[in-house]
Amino acid sequence: MTKHARLSALVAAAIAGVFAFWGGWARRWMSDDGLIVLRTVRNLLAGNGPVFNAGERVEANTSTLWQYLITAFGWLTGARLEDVAMWLALLCTVAAAGLATYSAGRFWGGVGPVIPLGIIIYLALPPARDFATSGLEWGLSLLWIAVWWKALVAWAQPLRHRAPEVGYFLAFWCGMSWLVRPELALYGGVTGIVLIAYSPRKTAGILAAALPVPAAYQLFRMGYYGLITPHTAVAKSASGSEWGRGVEYFADFVGYYWLWLPVLGAAALAGWLLRGTGGRRLAIVLLVAGCAFVHILYVLRVGGDFMHARMWLLPLFALLLPAMAVPYSRVAAAVATAVVVWASVTVVRAHPIDWQAYESGEKELRIIDEREFWAYAVGREPANPPRYAEDFLGSRLMQNWEDALAEGQRAGAAQLNLARVSTDPETYAWFYRDREAAETDLRNLALTAYLLNLGMTSMNAPLDVRILDTVGLATPLAARMPRDPGGRVGHDKQLDLTWQAADTDTDLDRLPPFIDAVQAKQARAALRSPEIAELLATSREPMSRDRFWKNVRYSLGPGRTLQLSEDPAVYLDEETQRAISRGEDPGLGGERIAWPVQVRAEL
Repeated sequence: MTKHARLSALVAAAIAGVFAFWGGWARRWMSDDGLIVLRTVRNLLAGNGPVFNAGERVEANTSTLWQYLITAFGWLTGARLEDVAMWLALLCTVAAAGLATYSAGRFWGGVGPVIPLGIIIYLALPPARDFATSGLEWGLSLLWIAVWWKALVAWAQPLRHRAPEVGYFLAFWCGMSWLVRPELALYGGVTGIVLIAYSPRKTAGILAAALPVPAAYQLFRMGYYGLITPHTAVAKSASGSEWGRGVEYFADFVGYYWLWLPVLGAAALAGWLLRGTGGRRLAIVLLVAGCAFVHILYVLRVGGDFMHARMWLLPLFALLLPAMAVPYSRVAAAVATAVVVWASVTVVRAHPIDWQAYESGEKELRIIDEREFWAYAVGREPANPPRYAEDFLGSRLMQNWEDALAEGQRAGAAQLNLARVSTDPETYAWFYRDREAAETDLRNLALTAYLLNLGMTSMNAPLDVRILDTVGLATPLAARMPRDPGGRVGHDKQLDLTWQAADTDTDLDRLPPFIDAVQAKQARAALRSPEIAELLATSREPMSRDRFWKNVRYSLGPGRTLQLSEDPAVYLDEETQRAISRGEDPGLGGERIAWPVQVRAEL
């Protein structure tokens, strides 16, 4: 790489970093899903372990490394976790933009000075700038992809310029992919195969570099949580197929921005520049493009997401890697000029928001602009989205949350319940429910609240309050319920109110009229059935050597396939059903499903 080429690559990287910082900072915010991560971090810092609720071993976050990264910096700095998450995500995004652009410049360095191109396409997109923060792991994921690309470029250098250890570092980095996001294992796994294919004699060393860290964590995950994947994959049925929804999600992203125009222009330019190229340089371009296309197919297959463009950002970033910066020429300058014009229009035009749909609530919002939606939902201006947990108290679902929570704790209540206020259908209020008079193992279950939006409740509650959701991100029962074919992707499961009440110490004879007490007693009895009791024991029974290995076996069996029925009666024998029909509650006894929990409070 010549001196001028290196200098131009550094300048391009600096431009990319500045625009990434400016774009992310201008649109910084915190999502409800980002708050979910922080609840686990709070438990880690308090000493309750990597759990969402103390005493229930559920891995409620998709990115393992992201939650531990926030924990480490939260512990080191003592800063607010929302600020830690925002700065880490933003700095990771900036580093990813700069590193990917510089590495592309190094890739083309033998051709001549380079100019930024692909990174302009990426950063022009509003969702790319939105998810530069948000509290989620997108910045870390981009950084993993950027470092992967840099290592690939170094590996593709001629032998005389190649560091001998670069292949082993690349293998190690590929192994870490699984811990950043599960779908990045596609990139890491295929790269590992390529490394072995090019250097079969180094197979043992490559595997020794790649496998120990992810394999050790995988064994821990199986034994501690009783699952092979993060719990979020179970909740979202990530192995299911929703091609029609996926195409709709694709059109929602690509169509509005006319994204195919700049991407095709960048691809055509890169293809023209690659003519006559062979060997490892061509191999890594084909590897990057192939992984990105398979990733795109995966997103299409699972139906995309309910957040506008979120799931497209990583494969798009990967697809653009070879064109993040391109050698200067008249053709390249013309393409770059056209891209800048497109980018300027895209930034000014932004993403359309159907505010009327948000306000009326007449139709289901299957795909939403998450940042703008939450700004509206918590009563803030679009330019002033929520950034801290307490900002979400402005939601109409949280109007009396703090008071009801305090009252429920003082009363020693079993559950908090959200209901519409009859005098105003747009007003909601929280009420608490009393516990059973009888002393049973259910007394060990803390005051419990359910809500679809898990982040804003959990981060506005102390750690000795049990916060659960109705779609299964932190709730094993909900995660195993059947999918609703017409539901929103990622939110297409629903735990019925009867099951919610059953898995608490709520007095089922004093339920409100809109909850069927008989069915709630059936659900409570069903919790004691061998199948469901073992599911609950994987996360609730105190950890021991025996429980650990039981969980490992469970993760390889029922943990992979178990699906529950919405009808609790299918788990009951006739004698139990007759007892319930007589007004009894046989679910108060039987197989143990709750154990004492010692919750360590935050410092």
